[in-house]
Amino acid sequence: METASHIYRNGTILTMNSGGTRAEALAVRDGIILAAGSERQIMALAGKDTVITDLRGRTMLPGFIDGHSHFVSAGLMAATQLDLSSPPVGGVRNIAEIKELVRRKAAETPKGGWIIGFGYDDTGLEDKRHPLASDLDEVAPDHLVLLRHVSGHLSTCNSRALALANYTKDTPNPVGGVIRRDEHGNPNGVLEEPPAREPLFRHIPSPSDEDWMNGIKAACAAYTAKGVTSAQDGFTARDDWKALQEAHARGLLKNRVQILPGASRMDISQFNTHVSGTQLTADKKISLGAVKLLADGSLQCYTGYLSNPYHKVIYDLPGGADWRGYPMEHAYSFTDRVVELHRQGWQIAIHGNGDDAIQMILDAYEEAQKRYPRADARHIVIHCQTVREDQLDRIKRLGVVPSFFVVHTYFWGDRHYEIFLGPDRAERISPLRSAVRRGILFSNHNDTFVTPIDPLLSVWSAVNRRTSGGRTLGAGQTIPVMEALRSVTSWAAYQACEENIKGSLEAGKLADMVVLEENPLEVDPLTIKDIRVLATIVGDEIVYGSLD
Repeated sequence: METASHIYRNGTILTMNSGGTRAEALAVRDGIILAAGSERQIMALAGKDTVITDLRGRTMLPGFIDGHSHFVSAGLMAATQLDLSSPPVGGVRNIAEIKELVRRKAAETPKGGWIIGFGYDDTGLEDKRHPLASDLDEVAPDHLVLLRHVSGHLSTCNSRALALANYTKDTPNPVGGVIRRDEHGNPNGVLEEPPAREPLFRHIPSPSDEDWMNGIKAACAAYTAKGVTSAQDGFTARDDWKALQEAHARGLLKNRVQILPGASRMDISQFNTHVSGTQLTADKKISLGAVKLLADGSLQCYTGYLSNPYHKVIYDLPGGADWRGYPMEHAYSFTDRVVELHRQGWQIAIHGNGDDAIQMILDAYEEAQKRYPRADARHIVIHCQTVREDQLDRIKRLGVVPSFFVVHTYFWGDRHYEIFLGPDRAERISPLRSAVRRGILFSNHNDTFVTPIDPLLSVWSAVNRRTSGGRTLGAGQTIPVMEALRSVTSWAAYQACEENIKGSLEAGKLADMVVLEENPLEVDPLTIKDIRVLATIVGDEIVYGSLD
């Protein structure tokens, strides 16, 4: 019988195994779980050198697994860029405050330099509009200004930046993107989606090595503070991958990371395998995940692709009141790309918010399987926000995994109800109960940098569906706490094809745990988001907090 190097005892241990077993103690040897069970069973594994930690009645779970976010970018933005977030995330309430922050940044930035900000939210501002080039020209006429919308799918910039991208009245909209314009047809600064933003983005200087490392340290600190032991870098570009490898070589990675290579952002042929869950480092700190594609944009930018028009169109968009958004590319070329990646053996993860985008994704997945049948491909729909009931039936039949963005009910639920989707569709965003009824396994995510990393907020949102304004949005789509916890532990591990080593506290799995001050299964469900993370443990090493 093996002797434990470490035993955790006198706690409530939610193993999140298939039976939902609770244990009193957990034994670990060399970073791997030996057993979870009664205190009598586990203490029998103690030897003279075993370290014993008293949990003092607190609750231990498997470390939270991030279903989808942008780990490297989120850290880099937090460490190096201007934070323009509006409530409930930040304190910027109107365009005047944005202009003042940009003005201050301009005062300390050499003329001709870049000012980059993130997190502004047009419909969350008192002005209910985007800051335009004319606004930014007033406060930073001698700089290049680029501000990213909170969604990450839209940016606004000043006139110098528009000129750098060679955008004029005569520049046509690219396929899959829009250059918004003023009443005279001139670009007004607002650029929708990567095809419209890339001509400007390619001029932004690369971050320094110090910036990359500081960004990854900031990301590690933020994620581990919320109990995340496995993060996702959900659209990895060439430079992101390079920085992540360098951070690992320097010993800076505190949590594990799964990369989702962006098919358009890096050379995916560099990997000698296409199998998700493949460990890319010997210590299992970095693993390979699905290849990432985009089908549409963001509902709060009016770029999500819906089958029926948006509820209210508050901008002068081409379709007027009939505006439904648009796909990122033509369906035939999109399907061809999906089929080829599937043929190569990749798991595929595709961003899709609108139900027409989801239809396009499912059509492509079905065609791929028709041409090249493959068992357990586990293709993913990221966000899957306005998925219909008939589409959930298809998801079940195809074995597709949705990764829901349920905290949208909190951050934008009131605006979905009143502006973007209207009452009926808003009540059904992230329809978790419909998925549970069908036996569909799914994850929940924060899409950090879009919203702050916080798996317990995802659990709270799944259970309560409360908006930031206090409305219950879709009571019929709430789910029990246990299922909500699975969506950030065992089901998220399944999505990542790492269920054999993560997601539950069972023998042979990595000793990645989170210790909470209270048990989410026993507190008032409305207080779940307020439970404190006391310690985050990766490979049996405390990387955040303490158990003193």
